[in-house]
This record gives sequence, structure tokens and C-alpha cells, in this order.
Amino acid sequence: MQQDINEMLQAIYDDYQRPLRIFAISLGVPEKDVDDIVQEAIIAYYEHYPLDWEPRYKKAMLATIVRNKSIDYFRKYQREHVIWDSEYFWENREMTAHYSHDLMDQIISEELYRDVKNAIAELSKELQAAARLHLIEGFPEKEVAKRLGITSVACRARISRARKRLRQSLGPKYGL
Repeated sequence: MQQDINEMLQAIYDDYQRPLRIFAISLGVPEKDVDDIVQEAIIAYYEHYPLDWEPRYKKAMLATIVRNKSIDYFRKYQREHVIWDSEYFWENREMTAHYSHDLMDQIISEELYRDVKNAIAELSKELQAAARLHLIEGFPEKEVAKRLGITSVACRARISRARKRLRQSLGPKYGL
């Protein structure tokens, strides 16, 4: 049993440490601290999530953990500035741009989309309609009111209540 867990943990490390390192670098974490953040992220994943999750869930959660650990790092040590003409930057800029935008950013965007979609689904039908039209599709309040056949005041109230409930639902995870 313990050997299986060790093998699964080693597999997670082998599969994800490189893209996680690149993701952390793209967030601005100094090279000297990247390995620590990646290892802390994998340990945090091991302590709180199933090792046998589907790969897409693992990627999403590991990316979220690395992002949060990077934020914690910057809060603790303040952001270090990258010297753009450093040898390390020039060697890794293409790889960083490729992996960070294609892999981790996509994972984070998909996770955020799912979370927002689920949070909106929990709203009442009236609030859902107002939230989708105004917050997602970007229609102005007047247009939303017209489409829903309600007054501007009622529309503004629905949008306000929808925002408040979405903030309550998504706030703990996204710091809203």
C-alpha cells in the first residue's frame, strides 16, 4: 500500500514538476525559490487531494496550488524584479511562454469557468438571467431590463444581488 502511494507520488512529481516550475517562473518567482514552491505544492496536493484523480483535475489543482503558493511567497518576501537580459531569461523565455500560457493558464481558465458556471447555476432563475446578460454577455443594465421585461431599478437590484451571491460563493477560493 505505502509502495503504491510512493509510486503514485513519484509519478505526479515526474509528470508535473517541469510544467509547474515553468509556471512558477512565469509568475515571477525567482529561480532560487521555484523548486521549493513546486515541492510544497506537490506535498500540499498529496496531503489534501486524491493521488488517483484524472490528469486534468491534478493539473488544475496543482496549478492552483502553485499560483497560491507564489502569491504567498510574494506577500512574504515581496516581488523580486527579473533582470530581462539575464542569461537565464534568454535561455528559457520561449519555453516559459509556451508552457505557461498553453498549459497552466488554460487549466486555470477552465477551472475558473467551471466555478463561475456552477456558482451561477446556484442562483435563482431571475438572478441567473440578469447575471448572464450583464456580467457574462456584457449588456448594459438598460438592455438587460428591456430583454427581461423589468424596470431598470429591478434590474439593478437583481444584478447587485447576483454579484453579492457570486462573491459569497467564489470569494473563499478566489479571494473576492
